[in-house]
Amino acid sequence: MPKNTRNGNFRGRGGRNYGGDRFYDANAPKHDHDDRTDRSGGEWNDRNRNDRMTDVKRRVSFKPSNGGRGKGRITENHLRAHMNDDDEAMGGDMFDGGDLRVRMNNRNFDRQRRSGSPIPRGVPRGGGGGGGGGNQRKKLLPNAPWYEVRIPYGNKYEKEFILRSIQQAITPQMFIPLYYKANESGAVFFVEDFQAADAIMRANRSIQTPDGRRMILVVRNNPPPTQVNEQLKMRMKQAMVKRYNPQTKGLDLQKFHADPDLSDIFCALFRPQIMLAAIDIIAEHIPEIEALNLNENKLYMLDHLKSMTTKMPHLKVLYMARNRIPYLHSLDSLKGLKLLELNLLENPLCKHFDDNTAYVSEVRKRFPKVIKLDDIVLPPPISFDVPEDDTKLPEAKASFLCDTSGADLVRQFLEQYFTIYDSDNRQPLLEAYHEHAMFSLTVNTTYQSNQQKLGAYISGSRNIKHKTDLDSRCRFLKQGRLQVVSHLSSLPPTKHDLTSFAVDLTLFTPHMLQLTVTGVFKERKGSGNMEQIRSFQRTLVIVPSNGGFCIRNEMMHVNTVTRAQENKAFKGAENGMPQQQAAPSAAPTVPAVVGVAATVPLVPDDNTKLQMIQALSVQTNMNAEWSKRCLEETNWDYPRAEFAFAELHKQNRIPPEAFRTN
Repeated sequence: MPKNTRNGNFRGRGGRNYGGDRFYDANAPKHDHDDRTDRSGGEWNDRNRNDRMTDVKRRVSFKPSNGGRGKGRITENHLRAHMNDDDEAMGGDMFDGGDLRVRMNNRNFDRQRRSGSPIPRGVPRGGGGGGGGGNQRKKLLPNAPWYEVRIPYGNKYEKEFILRSIQQAITPQMFIPLYYKANESGAVFFVEDFQAADAIMRANRSIQTPDGRRMILVVRNNPPPTQVNEQLKMRMKQAMVKRYNPQTKGLDLQKFHADPDLSDIFCALFRPQIMLAAIDIIAEHIPEIEALNLNENKLYMLDHLKSMTTKMPHLKVLYMARNRIPYLHSLDSLKGLKLLELNLLENPLCKHFDDNTAYVSEVRKRFPKVIKLDDIVLPPPISFDVPEDDTKLPEAKASFLCDTSGADLVRQFLEQYFTIYDSDNRQPLLEAYHEHAMFSLTVNTTYQSNQQKLGAYISGSRNIKHKTDLDSRCRFLKQGRLQVVSHLSSLPPTKHDLTSFAVDLTLFTPHMLQLTVTGVFKERKGSGNMEQIRSFQRTLVIVPSNGGFCIRNEMMHVNTVTRAQENKAFKGAENGMPQQQAAPSAAPTVPAVVGVAATVPLVPDDNTKLQMIQALSVQTNMNAEWSKRCLEETNWDYPRAEFAFAELHKQNRIPPEAFRTN
């Protein structure tokens, strides 16, 4: 804070000096509280001098004394009156109630003059020269597409007088008025150039009208109003007729809103509803169009142009230069067009690419066949010209067969395999598996309900997501036909719905075939128990063996059924379709097991017998001789041998010498 307010230098908003001798207007009358003496002849009284200095030090404050009511001070009414005058220059809607606002502001100024209070020079009055337009200029956007100029009471003057006066006021700046209209409230027109709009705004209240008024010019960022109706569409058609070249099948819509035939209506293509109307007109009258020029139409977002891909299927040339397209991905809505030439010059999107190679690459990601970009011929694109018919996805089928010649073989194999699998005795499946076959079972345990419903399968599940250690993974992998069939025999008895099967034969060679079969089955329970329906998927690798075929590798997955599967399961018999026969109590003949190998013997070979003896010996702790005897008496039916041993052991009918001593 300055030590002496008399020589202080507090500056107000208008840049005037509000301290010391310059606080008051030079022409303002001296008031009673001004106790300054004339420096030319008077002298300071020491006492008054000391009192004044003391009083100055005591009364220095940023707050106005006397509550701001003293004469010669900037009062709240002064500021409010001038702010109202500025608001008038800014203009709310000057077409509605403008005369009332002007009268109210003039009344405020008259009240100040009658009170005798001077108007400080630092406070702008908002008069001519655009003094009240400083805040208004802040609202003008340099990149706006259109600027609206409103002249309150402009209907009282001739159009030529208004436009000529504005042009004289902003010279040397030129402007082109568009869509000039006058009504009972005033006049309005639009300009496209920001420099012209800014110059017109600065000319606010600087033009003298014949009746002594100052012309108010209110400038805003506002496009002309739009209303798409049949009259507008008819005018658009008439303008397009002269712009279409039937020889080149090209339509020139460059700067369409400035067409002389549309000078009295607003028809800018950057408005989505007008652009969509233009697309509909093209699709209806010139669907064969091949070239379209949309330069200088102030286009910004292009999402609404997606319909061009279907309504202009033959379009090959598209010009969109000197628009306002911000990013290259704005063109994604046009990716369906098979363009050969594209022009995007002088769009903001071009500033995002320093490397022309990257720019070309991004454009060709969207339009791969473009050979001319921005008036520059590009090198031919590297592509594989595959006929469109060959790129279509094959039709969905219930089953896939890589070789139709294997259909009968696969059908017979599966029918005979599941006939035995659904029987009460799965022992004959030994002949359907390779000597070194491998088998793994997985169960979907994502949901807790599955764990309860699929409990019979979880104990043997080999889901490697849960079996992380190597020992568990190896232990749950069944290796050898004996382990495989033994594990299959331990699973609940089933009945498969053959009509639900979907078979995919993905490999078929003389040495190997691979297939995947999916479908549903139900677990056969005793009387009083509910039959549970399951879904399954089994992937089989099948190889030739002994004149027939056998399974070398199998992966089985069991899951709960979906509602759709449950509704369709076992409905074949109801619809008159042949259904699988009930599983017989006795095992079918071995030729049915192998399916296509009628030469497979009934009795297992010596190597298989030896494996069965060793497995039964380990399981029952009987020696090899008694294990062999048990298998021979059950006709080498391993599950029956296990059952027979368990029953006789309960009855203590097996002699002690049958067991191993060590």
